[in-house]
Amino acid sequence: MNYTIENNSFKAVINSFGAEIQSLVRKSDSTEYIWSGDSSVWKNHAPILFPFVARCLGGYFMIEGKKCEYSRNHGFARDLDTKVILQEDSKIIFELTESEDTLYRFPYHFSLQTCYEVTENGLNWTITVKNTDSKAFRFGVGTHTAFACPRNTDAKGTKLTDYEVEFQNKEPLTAVICTPEGYIEVDENGNAPCTKPYGETKTGIVPLTEAGFANGHLFGKYTSEWVGLRNKKDNSIIKISTKGFPYCMLWQNTSGAPQFVCIEPWHGIPDVINTDHIWENKLGMNEVKPGESFVSSQNITVE
Repeated sequence: MNYTIENNSFKAVINSFGAEIQSLVRKSDSTEYIWSGDSSVWKNHAPILFPFVARCLGGYFMIEGKKCEYSRNHGFARDLDTKVILQEDSKIIFELTESEDTLYRFPYHFSLQTCYEVTENGLNWTITVKNTDSKAFRFGVGTHTAFACPRNTDAKGTKLTDYEVEFQNKEPLTAVICTPEGYIEVDENGNAPCTKPYGETKTGIVPLTEAGFANGHLFGKYTSEWVGLRNKKDNSIIKISTKGFPYCMLWQNTSGAPQFVCIEPWHGIPDVINTDHIWENKLGMNEVKPGESFVSSQNITVE
Protein backbone atom coordinates (compact mmCIF):
# COMPACT_ATOMS: atom_id res chain seq x y z
CA MET A 1 0.00 0.00 0.00
CA ASN A 2 1.27 3.46 -0.85
CA TYR A 3 1.49 6.20 1.77
CA THR A 4 2.09 9.89 1.13
CA ILE A 5 4.01 12.26 3.38
CA GLU A 6 4.48 15.91 2.53
CA ASN A 7 5.23 19.44 3.65
CA ASN A 8 5.25 22.76 1.83
CA SER A 9 8.32 21.85 -0.20
CA PHE A 10 8.26 18.12 -1.00
CA LYS A 11 5.92 15.18 -1.37
CA ALA A 12 7.12 11.59 -1.00
CA VAL A 13 5.27 8.36 -1.69
CA ILE A 14 6.40 5.20 0.14
CA ASN A 15 5.09 1.69 -0.40
CA SER A 16 4.70 -0.54 2.64
CA PHE A 17 5.91 -3.42 0.45
CA GLY A 18 9.61 -3.26 1.17
CA ALA A 19 9.17 0.17 2.81
CA GLU A 20 10.36 1.45 -0.57
CA ILE A 21 10.34 5.02 -1.85
CA GLN A 22 8.20 5.32 -4.97
CA SER A 23 8.41 9.05 -5.60
CA LEU A 24 9.99 12.26 -4.35
CA VAL A 25 8.60 15.44 -5.92
CA ARG A 26 9.59 19.06 -5.36
CA LYS A 27 6.32 20.96 -5.22
CA SER A 28 7.58 24.27 -6.54
CA ASP A 29 8.20 22.91 -10.04
CA SER A 30 6.90 19.29 -9.93
CA THR A 31 10.38 17.82 -10.46
CA GLU A 32 10.38 14.06 -9.89
CA TYR A 33 13.71 12.79 -8.54
CA ILE A 34 13.05 9.03 -8.29
CA TRP A 35 13.09 6.57 -11.20
CA SER A 36 9.62 5.58 -12.41
CA GLY A 37 10.09 1.84 -11.91
CA ASP A 38 9.20 0.88 -15.48
CA SER A 39 8.99 -2.91 -15.22
CA SER A 40 10.26 -3.37 -18.77
CA VAL A 41 13.58 -1.84 -17.65
CA TRP A 42 13.87 -2.25 -13.84
CA LYS A 43 10.77 -2.48 -11.70
CA ASN A 44 12.20 -1.07 -8.46
CA HIS A 45 12.69 2.48 -7.23
CA ALA A 46 14.75 2.42 -4.04
CA PRO A 47 14.92 -0.98 -2.30
CA ILE A 48 16.04 -1.43 1.31
CA LEU A 49 18.79 -4.09 1.47
CA PHE A 50 18.83 -6.45 4.47
CA PRO A 51 20.19 -8.73 5.94
CA PHE A 52 22.93 -8.54 3.32
CA VAL A 53 23.76 -6.40 0.32
CA ALA A 54 24.66 -7.28 -3.25
CA ARG A 55 25.40 -10.69 -4.69
CA CYS A 56 25.18 -14.05 -2.97
CA LEU A 57 27.34 -16.59 -4.80
CA GLY A 58 25.58 -19.90 -5.26
CA GLY A 59 22.37 -18.64 -3.67
CA TYR A 60 23.05 -19.64 -0.08
CA PHE A 61 24.89 -18.95 3.16
CA MET A 62 25.76 -21.27 6.03
CA ILE A 63 24.54 -19.57 9.23
CA GLU A 64 25.42 -21.37 12.44
CA GLY A 65 25.77 -24.58 10.44
CA LYS A 66 22.39 -24.23 8.73
CA LYS A 67 22.02 -23.80 4.97
CA CYS A 68 20.04 -20.60 4.34
CA GLU A 69 18.95 -20.21 0.73
CA TYR A 70 18.38 -16.99 -1.20
CA SER A 71 16.93 -16.83 -4.69
CA ARG A 72 17.69 -13.10 -5.07
CA ASN A 73 20.47 -10.70 -4.26
CA HIS A 74 20.25 -8.05 -1.53
CA GLY A 75 18.40 -10.12 1.07
CA PHE A 76 14.67 -10.36 1.72
CA ALA A 77 13.55 -7.00 3.15
CA ARG A 78 12.75 -5.56 -0.27
CA ASP A 79 10.35 -8.44 -1.02
CA LEU A 80 8.23 -8.36 2.14
CA ASP A 81 5.37 -6.22 3.36
CA THR A 82 5.96 -4.06 6.40
CA LYS A 83 3.62 -2.54 8.94
CA VAL A 84 3.20 1.16 9.67
CA ILE A 85 3.95 1.91 13.32
CA LEU A 86 3.77 5.72 13.10
CA GLN A 87 2.19 8.05 10.57
CA GLU A 88 2.13 11.85 10.58
CA ASP A 89 1.70 14.45 7.84
CA SER A 90 5.43 14.63 7.04
CA LYS A 91 6.76 11.47 8.70
CA ILE A 92 6.15 7.73 8.60
CA ILE A 93 7.85 4.68 10.18
CA PHE A 94 7.65 1.13 8.81
CA GLU A 95 8.71 -2.03 10.64
CA LEU A 96 9.64 -5.51 9.48
CA THR A 97 10.10 -8.28 12.04
CA GLU A 98 10.94 -11.95 11.82
CA SER A 99 8.49 -14.50 10.44
CA GLU A 100 8.54 -18.18 9.58
CA ASP A 101 9.82 -17.21 6.14
CA THR A 102 12.64 -14.97 7.38
CA LEU A 103 13.71 -17.42 10.09
CA TYR A 104 14.26 -20.03 7.38
CA ARG A 105 16.80 -17.72 5.73
CA PHE A 106 18.06 -15.65 8.66
CA PRO A 107 17.62 -17.53 11.96
CA TYR A 108 17.34 -14.51 14.24
CA HIS A 109 14.66 -12.33 15.78
CA PHE A 110 14.99 -8.70 14.72
CA SER A 111 13.23 -5.42 14.11
CA LEU A 112 14.04 -3.47 10.95
CA GLN A 113 12.54 0.02 11.16
CA THR A 114 12.65 2.51 8.31
CA CYS A 115 11.69 6.09 9.16
CA TYR A 116 11.04 8.67 6.43
CA GLU A 117 10.52 12.39 6.95
CA VAL A 118 10.24 15.10 4.30
CA THR A 119 12.19 18.28 5.04
CA GLU A 120 12.54 21.69 3.44
CA ASN A 121 15.51 20.31 1.47
CA GLY A 122 14.39 16.79 0.55
CA LEU A 123 13.93 13.56 2.44
CA ASN A 124 15.57 12.23 5.60
CA TRP A 125 15.36 8.59 6.42
CA THR A 126 16.80 6.37 9.10
CA ILE A 127 17.21 2.60 9.10
CA THR A 128 17.37 0.95 12.51
CA VAL A 129 18.28 -2.71 12.98
CA LYS A 130 17.41 -3.91 16.47
CA ASN A 131 18.44 -7.28 17.82
CA THR A 132 15.40 -8.78 19.59
CA ASP A 133 17.08 -12.20 19.81
CA SER A 134 18.92 -13.76 22.73
CA LYS A 135 22.24 -13.86 20.88
CA ALA A 136 24.29 -11.50 18.75
CA PHE A 137 23.98 -11.58 14.98
CA ARG A 138 25.84 -10.21 11.98
CA PHE A 139 24.15 -8.43 9.08
CA GLY A 140 24.59 -6.08 6.17
CA VAL A 141 22.31 -3.18 5.30
CA GLY A 142 22.14 -0.57 2.59
CA THR A 143 20.03 1.31 0.09
CA HIS A 144 19.57 1.17 -3.67
CA THR A 145 18.02 4.51 -4.66
CA ALA A 146 17.48 5.02 -8.40
CA PHE A 147 17.48 8.67 -9.47
CA ALA A 148 15.73 9.75 -12.64
CA CYS A 149 18.25 10.89 -15.22
CA PRO A 150 17.29 13.00 -17.08
CA ARG A 151 14.39 14.39 -15.04
CA ASN A 152 10.87 15.24 -16.10
CA THR A 153 11.49 18.99 -15.84
CA ASP A 154 14.92 19.09 -17.50
CA ALA A 155 15.35 21.41 -20.46
CA LYS A 156 14.52 19.92 -23.82
CA GLY A 157 17.47 17.98 -25.18
CA THR A 158 18.99 17.13 -21.78
CA LYS A 159 20.68 13.73 -21.93
CA LEU A 160 22.15 11.24 -19.50
CA THR A 161 25.62 12.46 -20.46
CA ASP A 162 24.71 15.95 -19.20
CA TYR A 163 24.96 14.49 -15.68
CA GLU A 164 27.89 13.32 -13.57
CA VAL A 165 28.36 11.71 -10.16
CA GLU A 166 30.29 13.86 -7.71
CA PHE A 167 31.99 12.85 -4.45
CA GLN A 168 31.85 15.67 -1.90
CA ASN A 169 35.58 16.02 -1.25
CA LYS A 170 36.68 15.70 -4.88
CA GLU A 171 39.12 13.05 -3.65
CA PRO A 172 40.92 10.44 -5.79
CA LEU A 173 38.55 7.49 -5.91
CA THR A 174 39.37 3.94 -4.89
CA ALA A 175 37.61 1.11 -6.72
CA VAL A 176 36.95 -2.27 -5.16
CA ILE A 177 37.90 -4.82 -7.80
CA CYS A 178 34.95 -6.97 -8.88
CA THR A 179 34.50 -9.70 -11.46
CA PRO A 180 32.35 -8.96 -14.54
CA GLU A 181 29.55 -10.85 -12.75
CA GLY A 182 29.73 -8.47 -9.79
CA TYR A 183 31.53 -10.59 -7.16
CA ILE A 184 34.61 -9.48 -5.22
CA GLU A 185 37.97 -10.42 -6.68
CA VAL A 186 40.80 -11.86 -4.59
CA ASP A 187 44.54 -11.33 -4.81
CA GLU A 188 47.18 -13.95 -5.59
CA ASN A 189 46.96 -15.13 -1.98
CA GLY A 190 43.20 -15.45 -2.04
CA ASN A 191 42.61 -12.34 0.08
CA ALA A 192 39.92 -9.70 -0.45
CA PRO A 193 38.82 -7.06 -0.98
CA CYS A 194 41.37 -5.84 -3.51
CA THR A 195 41.37 -2.19 -4.52
CA LYS A 196 42.89 0.01 -7.20
CA PRO A 197 42.75 3.68 -8.19
CA TYR A 198 39.54 4.28 -10.13
CA GLY A 199 41.43 6.45 -12.59
CA GLU A 200 38.85 9.18 -13.14
CA THR A 201 39.92 12.09 -15.37
CA LYS A 202 38.49 14.74 -13.02
CA THR A 203 39.29 13.89 -9.41
CA GLY A 204 36.25 12.68 -7.51
CA ILE A 205 33.97 12.92 -10.55
CA VAL A 206 32.42 9.93 -12.34
CA PRO A 207 31.05 10.84 -15.78
CA LEU A 208 27.89 9.22 -17.07
CA THR A 209 28.06 7.57 -20.47
CA GLU A 210 25.80 5.43 -22.60
CA ALA A 211 28.09 2.49 -21.77
CA GLY A 212 26.69 2.41 -18.23
CA PHE A 213 28.26 0.74 -15.20
CA ALA A 214 27.65 -2.92 -16.18
CA ASN A 215 27.22 -4.83 -12.89
CA GLY A 216 28.27 -1.76 -10.93
CA HIS A 217 31.27 0.30 -9.92
CA LEU A 218 32.01 -0.18 -6.21
CA PHE A 219 33.96 2.40 -4.19
CA GLY A 220 35.61 2.29 -0.78
CA LYS A 221 38.13 4.26 1.31
CA TYR A 222 36.45 7.61 0.62
CA THR A 223 36.01 10.40 3.16
CA SER A 224 33.14 12.16 1.39
CA GLU A 225 29.98 12.45 3.48
CA TRP A 226 27.76 12.66 0.43
CA VAL A 227 27.73 11.56 -3.18
CA GLY A 228 25.68 13.60 -5.61
CA LEU A 229 24.13 13.47 -9.06
CA ARG A 230 24.84 16.82 -10.73
CA ASN A 231 23.19 18.27 -13.80
CA LYS A 232 26.05 20.03 -15.57
CA LYS A 233 23.67 22.18 -17.61
CA ASP A 234 22.07 24.02 -14.69
CA ASN A 235 24.52 22.98 -11.92
CA SER A 236 21.70 21.50 -9.80
CA ILE A 237 22.57 18.53 -7.63
CA ILE A 238 20.79 15.90 -5.59
CA LYS A 239 22.93 14.49 -2.79
CA ILE A 240 22.66 11.21 -0.90
CA SER A 241 24.49 10.87 2.38
CA THR A 242 27.37 8.41 2.65
CA LYS A 243 28.62 9.36 6.12
CA GLY A 244 29.37 6.20 8.09
CA PHE A 245 28.93 3.92 5.09
CA PRO A 246 32.23 2.24 4.13
CA TYR A 247 31.14 1.39 0.58
CA CYS A 248 29.17 3.03 -2.20
CA MET A 249 27.97 1.35 -5.39
CA LEU A 250 27.03 3.09 -8.63
CA TRP A 251 24.66 1.08 -10.82
CA GLN A 252 22.31 1.46 -13.78
CA ASN A 253 20.00 -0.83 -15.69
CA THR A 254 22.04 -3.47 -17.49
CA SER A 255 19.75 -4.01 -20.49
CA GLY A 256 19.32 -1.25 -23.01
CA ALA A 257 20.47 2.34 -22.71
CA PRO A 258 20.89 3.56 -19.10
CA GLN A 259 17.77 5.37 -17.87
CA PHE A 260 18.63 6.13 -14.25
CA VAL A 261 21.52 6.21 -11.80
CA CYS A 262 21.57 4.29 -8.52
CA ILE A 263 23.77 5.70 -5.76
CA GLU A 264 23.96 2.97 -3.12
CA PRO A 265 25.69 3.47 0.25
CA TRP A 266 26.36 0.06 1.79
CA HIS A 267 27.36 -1.65 4.99
CA GLY A 268 28.55 -4.81 3.27
CA ILE A 269 29.90 -6.01 -0.07
CA PRO A 270 29.18 -8.82 -2.55
CA ASP A 271 30.46 -12.32 -1.93
CA VAL A 272 34.08 -12.97 -2.78
CA ILE A 273 34.69 -15.39 -5.65
CA ASN A 274 36.35 -17.91 -3.31
CA THR A 275 33.66 -17.69 -0.62
CA ASP A 276 33.21 -20.55 1.81
CA HIS A 277 29.57 -19.39 2.18
CA ILE A 278 29.97 -19.16 5.96
CA TRP A 279 28.01 -16.15 7.25
CA GLU A 280 30.43 -15.55 10.09
CA ASN A 281 33.24 -15.10 7.55
CA LYS A 282 31.38 -12.78 5.19
CA LEU A 283 33.19 -9.46 4.68
CA GLY A 284 31.85 -6.01 5.47
CA MET A 285 29.19 -7.04 7.99
CA ASN A 286 28.11 -5.40 11.25
CA GLU A 287 27.30 -7.12 14.52
CA VAL A 288 24.58 -6.13 16.98
CA LYS A 289 24.20 -7.64 20.45
CA PRO A 290 20.90 -8.70 22.06
CA GLY A 291 18.78 -5.70 22.95
CA GLU A 292 21.00 -3.28 21.05
CA SER A 293 20.41 -1.38 17.81
CA PHE A 294 22.40 -0.29 14.77
CA VAL A 295 21.28 3.02 13.22
CA SER A 296 22.22 4.46 9.84
CA SER A 297 20.99 7.71 8.31
CA GLN A 298 20.33 7.91 4.59
CA ASN A 299 19.27 11.38 3.56
CA ILE A 300 18.46 12.99 0.21
CA THR A 301 19.17 16.70 -0.24
CA VAL A 302 18.12 18.72 -3.27
CA GLU A 303 20.08 21.82 -4.25
